[in-house]
Amino acid sequence: MAKNVSRRILGQPSFYLLFGIALAILIARIYVYLGGNLGLGYDGIKFHHIFLGIILVIVSGLVFFALDEKLRRDNRAMSLTAFVFGFGVGLISDEANFLVSIGQYYNLSNYYQPLNLYVDTAFILFAFSLFIFSLFSRKSK
Repeated sequence: MAKNVSRRILGQPSFYLLFGIALAILIARIYVYLGGNLGLGYDGIKFHHIFLGIILVIVSGLVFFALDEKLRRDNRAMSLTAFVFGFGVGLISDEANFLVSIGQYYNLSNYYQPLNLYVDTAFILFAFSLFIFSLFSRKSK
C-alpha cells in the first residue's frame, strides 16, 4: 500500500513542479543569507535571479510544447521538464515577491521581512494544494 502511494506521488510531474518551486525559493534564500549578492553584475548591469527563472521557464515551456507527445510517453523527461519549470517559477516568484514588497527601498534587510517569508510560504502552500488536487484528479496507471 505504502509503495503504491509513493509510486503514485513520484509518478506525478506536479510533484516535481512543487519540489522545483520549493527548492528554488529555499536555495535563493539560503544563498542570500550566506552572503551571496542579490544580483550578478556584468558591465554595470545587475542580473537578479528573476532573469534565470524567466530563462528556465521559457526553455522548459518550449521543450514541453515542442515535445509534448514524447514527454507524455516518457515520465522521467516529463518530470525533469516539470522540475526545471518549477525551479524557474520559484526563482521568479521569490524575486517578484521581494521586488513588489519593498518598492523603492531596495536593500538586503528587506529580503527577510516577515511579509516576504509569509508570501513565499503561501506560494509554496498554493503549489502544494495544486499538487494534491492533481494527485487525486488523475487516474492511476
